Amino acid sequence: MTATSKHPEIIALSQDLRGIPHCEEYERMISGMMYTPIFETRLALLRQLVGKVGEGTVIEPPFKPDYGCNVVSGSRCFINWDVTVLDTSLVVIGDRVQIGTRVSLFTAGHETSVLPRQKFVEFGHPVFIEDDCGIGGNVIILPGVRIGRGSTIGAGSIVTKDIPPFSVAVGAPCRVRKTIQAPEEEEQDPNNPYRDLVREDQ
Repeated sequence: MTATSKHPEIIALSQDLRGIPHCEEYERMISGMMYTPIFETRLALLRQLVGKVGEGTVIEPPFKPDYGCNVVSGSRCFINWDVTVLDTSLVVIGDRVQIGTRVSLFTAGHETSVLPRQKFVEFGHPVFIEDDCGIGGNVIILPGVRIGRGSTIGAGSIVTKDIPPFSVAVGAPCRVRKTIQAPEEEEQDPNNPYRDLVREDQ
């Protein structure tokens, strides 16, 4: 049941915690009361963790970057919980990208021969996810891969090579199954049910 008043003991315990957005809504939240989510504070905290976060982007915890500073996210992205990013090199995420749960973005690589492994040799190649992509849950994207604009990667795929724009790709290894229309083409279709959709948050 929702609490009707603040919990002084819990609020007092929170005073020594790091990164806490001490405000009315935070105190209501930790007390079990109805509250308004603190999106702006959350975004400010994310900007301390990663290299760049665009406006309106949501990253659900837990979010597990290696360095964090090499992650670049565009605007209005949604990154679901338990995403792992090994950002030895840059991970560049475009605008309006949706990433599912337990996705792994790897820029770190190693040789397959034994000697460099004994000497702890590691290298990095960047990963690019262009605008308007959808990445399904449990996808693994390997170093050096570019996912082209508007593409969808099916759940559980392992992406080892570049995916062209406006592709639907799935599998391990991930392969293109079909191509789709660009949004500019979809807008011209009078029968498209989304053509006249207007979102308040746009």
